[in-house]
Amino acid sequence: MSSILPGMSPGGHFEREPDRLEHVVRHPELRKILAFAGWSIDDLVNNPLARNDVRRWYKISRWMDRQLDIGDLERQWNPLR
Repeated sequence: MSSILPGMSPGGHFEREPDRLEHVVRHPELRKILAFAGWSIDDLVNNPLARNDVRRWYKISRWMDRQLDIGDLERQWNPLR
């Protein structure tokens, strides 16, 4: 009996490759925005209103982060005397 999928043993069980690396990407910004806006991840996937609301808050947070970084760099480059 041959396996149908790559990595599957003849018994139907998947065999894990020992040298394979798996990376988990976490999005703390998304978690914070979802908590702030009051949406869940299920709402984000299934509800277009939630998706647009979270997208809007995410863009605002990125803009605020950029403005803070610009202010920090300007203070470094042009210190007040």
